[in-house]
Amino acid sequence: MPAPEGLCLAASAGLLGGLSLGYLFGRRQKKETESKDDLRPVRRRMEQQNPSSADDDRRFVPVRRHSADFDRPMRAMPIPRQISGGRPPPTQGIIKYTDMDGEESEIGRVYGLGGYSQSSRVLLCLVGLPARGKSYISKMLIRYLRWSGFPVKAFNAGNVRRSGGGAGANAKFFEDDEEATKVRECIADDCMAEALSWLQEHTAVCVAIFDATNTTIKRRKRILEKCEKTAGITPVFVESICDAEDVLERNYNLKLGNDDYKGMDPAVARADFLDRVKAYEKRYETIMDDEADGEISYIKLFNVGQKVVMTHCAGYLVSHIGFFLSNIHINPRCIWLTRHAESEDQLQGMLGSHRGQLTKNGKLYCRELSQFLKKCRREMGEAGPDESSEILVLMGTAPVHYSTLQRMIKGGADESAVESGDSSPSSPRAIASRCRVGRKNTKEFSAMSSSLLNELDAGVCNGLSYDNVRVNHPELWAERERDKLHFRYPNGESYQDVVGRLRPCASDAGRLKYLSS
Repeated sequence: MPAPEGLCLAASAGLLGGLSLGYLFGRRQKKETESKDDLRPVRRRMEQQNPSSADDDRRFVPVRRHSADFDRPMRAMPIPRQISGGRPPPTQGIIKYTDMDGEESEIGRVYGLGGYSQSSRVLLCLVGLPARGKSYISKMLIRYLRWSGFPVKAFNAGNVRRSGGGAGANAKFFEDDEEATKVRECIADDCMAEALSWLQEHTAVCVAIFDATNTTIKRRKRILEKCEKTAGITPVFVESICDAEDVLERNYNLKLGNDDYKGMDPAVARADFLDRVKAYEKRYETIMDDEADGEISYIKLFNVGQKVVMTHCAGYLVSHIGFFLSNIHINPRCIWLTRHAESEDQLQGMLGSHRGQLTKNGKLYCRELSQFLKKCRREMGEAGPDESSEILVLMGTAPVHYSTLQRMIKGGADESAVESGDSSPSSPRAIASRCRVGRKNTKEFSAMSSSLLNELDAGVCNGLSYDNVRVNHPELWAERERDKLHFRYPNGESYQDVVGRLRPCASDAGRLKYLSS
């Protein structure tokens, strides 16, 4: 069945492997007839504040460009030496000092945003009955935290049991039998010991996910005691509570495909799994505020995001985990990632995209993309009245992004309308105004724009080609080739900077469920 909702991230280059680079460099002249005498008070004030600047050849001279200049490629500009750039300190970098004898010594450490904490290592302990979405939550957290730059690893107690020869265990293994209980607790302890050992190997912020039921106060108390013996490890519990019948039914069917029920009759496997759930329900104790003398840190999820409760969730990383979990859901939807249409600047190999003029191939791409999304919209609408067929376009604020959207909405039919607004700095407002005229077409592609989705800012290299940077600025080029992820353009960004600013967009994409028409 087609997905009930579509998200098209247009020009979200920070989420793709190849990012084109762009930011508008220069200033527009407010008044073309402004006299040079208007700058004299500014120079006098600067010379009074810094007398040495009067003799400095690099005096304050604003960049002046007419609006028509935006239609022409920018000339290559020299890169001032005083502007910092190159590779910034790594997320977990050591600061070294070299003395006059050439000997190096460590004098400090630099952390990225959220990379430093007095309780830097987090043991995230999942809590809940079987088939309540714990492993699903674990996988989502792993993707998000890895993308955010934090080391993370999951430790699943069920996998430890199966790898140790316990695959195919029936429901009796999970009952309150004394011998079976000892075996289960031993498996849980082994799994937790692996997680704690992995955390101890790291000295900076990291997350170990302990994926087990952890449904009793006794088990959670033992976890807290283990963490207290190791400095710098913070235990946080994430409990998933689910009573939605449709969700549970879907989860039960998924559980029948694991190694415990391989080759078993589906009806027999389902009955055995339900008996397992009942055995856990008899001893299930939900997390309460008075555990650990009222100091327990936990996040409770009801029906996978329907309701979220957080207690004692302090710190950069833990609060971000809570924010992410409060926005997740299990509603199926489809997300398409696409670059903006090919532009003239891009064809010329320029870093950055100052204009919105599209190439012939770019216009053809918009038409094909429009037809593809309309086809998907029809299929989603035909799936039934309960299925949402809205398509939302998330895009940046650069002129090329608006040109791409306009071409998608127009379907490539109105050539003159597109050409009139491509290169004007005010084209976003003009294009948005024209898009609102055709209400039927506009409904096809609702759009949201944010500067967070703009392409990487190449700073003073905007308007230059890669060949120009390689030939005329070999030191800068060598620094970029050495570490493309962390290399930061002078007065610009690095790819790691782009990842940081795209973090809210990733949470927003996960939050969206239904869209109004």
